[in-house]
Amino acid sequence: MAKQVLVTGGTQGVGRETVMMLAEKGYEVHLTYRKSAEQAQELVRQYEGRVFAHRLDQGDLAQVEQADFLVEHPWYGVIFNAGLGSATVKSYAPQGDCLDAANDVALMTVNALGPLWIYKKMKPMLEQKTEKTKLIFLSSVDGGVAAFPHFTLSDGMSKAAVAFLAKQLAAENVYTPIDVFCVSPGSMETGMFYASTLQYMTPEVREQFARHQAKNRLIQPRDVAYWLCELLKDESTLLHGANIDASMGLGCRTGIQTEFQPGEA
Repeated sequence: MAKQVLVTGGTQGVGRETVMMLAEKGYEVHLTYRKSAEQAQELVRQYEGRVFAHRLDQGDLAQVEQADFLVEHPWYGVIFNAGLGSATVKSYAPQGDCLDAANDVALMTVNALGPLWIYKKMKPMLEQKTEKTKLIFLSSVDGGVAAFPHFTLSDGMSKAAVAFLAKQLAAENVYTPIDVFCVSPGSMETGMFYASTLQYMTPEVREQFARHQAKNRLIQPRDVAYWLCELLKDESTLLHGANIDASMGLGCRTGIQTEFQPGEA
């Protein structure tokens, strides 16, 4: 029987690449989506019998409580990938309040409480297992590793909360078969990063910006998906509790991004 893995937010970016990579490796992959039903069904058709899709808004507590698929499978791995960014939150939360509080609430709810609620829904089932389980949380270099001036505060706060959740669960599972990891990617060429940053650049400035990043390029979703798949291997137990800075050095030198000026080489 194929090992079963759940990938939240599995229709775009890192999630989509991870779903495809896992399916190609022989896993049975379940993904969640909120409104991208067409993309979800495309993956289901492409990997018939290996990929299954479930609609879930993890920022809606009632939906998480009623999501019985979360406890109907003895998950070998759960990749907590779904989340909002500082730009994509604007299509999720109502706009117009003077403090942008609706955005703050949405970012904290979807990014931080959503993974917590999903874990709490699964916890009794996971604790009954005697076989290995791999829990992988996606945070961000902003919040999960470092602080970036003038970035959206609640976005970084929510990602810091995810990193703490992973650390707390790792502490609680030192003597169980559950392995817990956190991965904090840096500047990655995704729809989320396009919405918040790249769309405001001309092609020339965008090329300059990419060259100015760590290792002279933007991270690609498949780069991160590769390492998520690696963390599902038995040998990854050595990294239980780790918060992996997957930013190619941006977490060590944050000014690479925040101090970029167009025209720089």
